[in-house]
Amino acid sequence: MNRKIKGVLALLLIIPALLPLLRSDFFPIHDYTHVARLVEMDQAIKDGHFPVRWVKDLGWGYGLPLFNFYAPLPYYLAQAFHLAGFSYLLSIKLVFSLTFFIAFSGMFLLAKKFWGKGAGLLAGLALVYSPYRALDGYVRGALGELMAISFLPWVLGLIVQTVDQKEKKWLGLGGLFLSLFLSSHTVLALVGLPFFGLTAFFYWFFKGRKKEAAVRLTALFLLGIGAAGYFLGPAFWERGFIQTGGLVAGYSHYRHHFLYFRQLLFGQWGYGESVAGIEDTISFKLGEAQLALAFLGIIFSFVQLIKSKKIEKKSGLVIFSSTLILFLALLTSYHSQPIWDKIRLLTFIQFPWRLNALIIVPLAFLVGAGWFYLEKGLARKWQKAGLVTLGLIMIFTNVFYFRPESYLQPEKLYYTDKNLIRERMSEVIPDYLPRWVEEKPGKAPQTEIQLIKGEGKIETVYTDTNELTARISNQKPSLVQINRFYFPGWELSINGRKQEVEINENGLITFPLKEKGEFGLRLVFKETGLRRTANFISLFSLLIIVGLVLMPERKKEQGQ
Repeated sequence: MNRKIKGVLALLLIIPALLPLLRSDFFPIHDYTHVARLVEMDQAIKDGHFPVRWVKDLGWGYGLPLFNFYAPLPYYLAQAFHLAGFSYLLSIKLVFSLTFFIAFSGMFLLAKKFWGKGAGLLAGLALVYSPYRALDGYVRGALGELMAISFLPWVLGLIVQTVDQKEKKWLGLGGLFLSLFLSSHTVLALVGLPFFGLTAFFYWFFKGRKKEAAVRLTALFLLGIGAAGYFLGPAFWERGFIQTGGLVAGYSHYRHHFLYFRQLLFGQWGYGESVAGIEDTISFKLGEAQLALAFLGIIFSFVQLIKSKKIEKKSGLVIFSSTLILFLALLTSYHSQPIWDKIRLLTFIQFPWRLNALIIVPLAFLVGAGWFYLEKGLARKWQKAGLVTLGLIMIFTNVFYFRPESYLQPEKLYYTDKNLIRERMSEVIPDYLPRWVEEKPGKAPQTEIQLIKGEGKIETVYTDTNELTARISNQKPSLVQINRFYFPGWELSINGRKQEVEINENGLITFPLKEKGEFGLRLVFKETGLRRTANFISLFSLLIIVGLVLMPERKKEQGQ
């Protein structure tokens, strides 16, 4: 059987996990806003607004800087599908489905490098069929988190390749996949960087602490962060312009979402919610089959360690992965609350159990280790049968979780209508309101622009996501209100001359017209100096990445 056929058969093993996504209808999930977000991105891009930062209809029709802070990559991918002719909903479903294949292939390649092909297959299945991924996909609907999880093994594998190999393409690919990870999920970007940094340091140290490898790793991280700078820079430096209290307070405060260790091992599956204590109506378990095989890998590795009386590469990797899992598991538990209380940055993670997104990758890696040692103890004629059996166990013990609680007709929840997005989705997505908005408006404005004081006539000439033009016939001094929330980047000009704006108590743009007459108004959302710099850094980093990946390596001449 050739390699391509084996690859296709391996990918077919993923299909049972995504069967519900192949139906024409859809299902309820906690975060059912993806279609609305895609509709808003689609409109912004068609209006010539790129990279997308501002969306028009959310915020009750007053607009929001949504994609300035909410990781945009999953929606850019969905937009590519939509531009290819797929519906909004099908485009979102395709991105959900894509995460399964990205996760499997990345985990397969990472585990294969150290444990062999069979181990790579089992590790890939262990990650794809992780109950936590089922929770993200069919309960929470955490598309961005699923996407970030899928890139995790790719980044780890390319970090390893960058240490092991001098070819520049691995450095370039590592920077590229790191940037994809960082652009997929804002919170996981926050915890993922130290996770990658710790892993990179360990592997570099373990492999001999070569200076050239350290330089390559540093360049990988700089390129990855730089390529994602168009998003990371504004998201970090402009966070003071939005209301972040709601993101880390109330239900989203971390103190309500610690786990007990037994919840990582057991727990009844459900479609409810996370609550304080142990009465959660959703499950956070890591998977019995995954834990059993990983435990075997640890046991066999320690037996080998005792026999050899020295830490070899494989046993070192097992020790590091096990330690990493235990440390992350500790951080999910209520025992770690003093740590969370002292490190303010952790509050933005919101849910300590979200660290399961990191745990399941080294856990899948240890599954590969378990098969590696188990295979060595089996007679050759039983090895294939053992691999098939364990693969089927991995699938059938977890596939039950990869289904929704129920199905529904998409139009009942997944709105594409602009008015429904304004009226209903704005209440569901109140995040990232500009800090000048003291009170949520609750309903959409009737007009784009209006006179608050004075007399006159206003005619809207053109309006889109990032621009508004109008003609004003002013009969006496007036105060004009533009029904868009203020956010740095909005620039107003009257009769071609820049006009300073004021911000009222509702966070809306206002300005006075002190004279009567005819006026032409133009409001445009532009990139600030910070955003332009971030965009340039991203473009420059991407050009370097392309050069590293595509440029052929120079071969050393003989005798040199």
